[in-house]
Amino acid sequence: MTTYPAHESFPGPRPAVLVLPGGGYRFHAEHEGEGYARWLSGIGLHAFVLRYPLMTGHRFPAPMESGRAALDWIRAGGHGLDVGASVGVIGSSAGGHLAGLLATGTVLRSEQLAGPPPRPDFAILAYSPADLHLLPDEPVQWILDGRMDLRGELSPARNIDAATCPTFLWATAEDPPGFPNALAYASALFDAGVPVELHIYPRGRHGLGLANGVAYGEHGDIHIPHTARWAEACRAWLTAEGFLPES
Repeated sequence: MTTYPAHESFPGPRPAVLVLPGGGYRFHAEHEGEGYARWLSGIGLHAFVLRYPLMTGHRFPAPMESGRAALDWIRAGGHGLDVGASVGVIGSSAGGHLAGLLATGTVLRSEQLAGPPPRPDFAILAYSPADLHLLPDEPVQWILDGRMDLRGELSPARNIDAATCPTFLWATAEDPPGFPNALAYASALFDAGVPVELHIYPRGRHGLGLANGVAYGEHGDIHIPHTARWAEACRAWLTAEGFLPES
């Protein structure tokens, strides 16, 4: 876990966000980790980047267990930051899939939990898998280690209930996995009566991150000004929904 406190111009208790970078469960994309964290810090939120267990050496439920522990740790305050009432989650691609599982409180049949799993108060999902039935079999088989019987259980859109948190979604029309999954998740949230805001931008491939052209290693160097406005829209949504104080 790497911590990025809210910028010093935002004193007092501040909301916090657990940041889950993408990378296909094979690596952690820093433009969706550190890149997001620096943006969130700059708009007045504490950000915590979690490098959750990858499928190169682990299997489910390891990533979910890591995410739940991170949510509990952020709320418990051992980090020393003044966290306000709201703790959200942001994730892109594979990280967004994990964020959706945390938001829906997904529990595998094989898990033995002492109580209900912790859930975030809000979620920001970028081009995230929401229904594994909308993805080709091959990558799903790899993620699930061949346990295709878990495909439905590990599909956030199929596990939404009224306790799922308000959600901001975005994808592009040029992203084959991102576009239909964003629509499926938004529709499921709507059916459950959960507040949702959805943005579909016309340009951009999968994995854009902030789309502001700031590179972190091999990723994040693409700048698409109109698509990059999703960050402005997200900040406005956070404020309108009461998660981000106006000052």
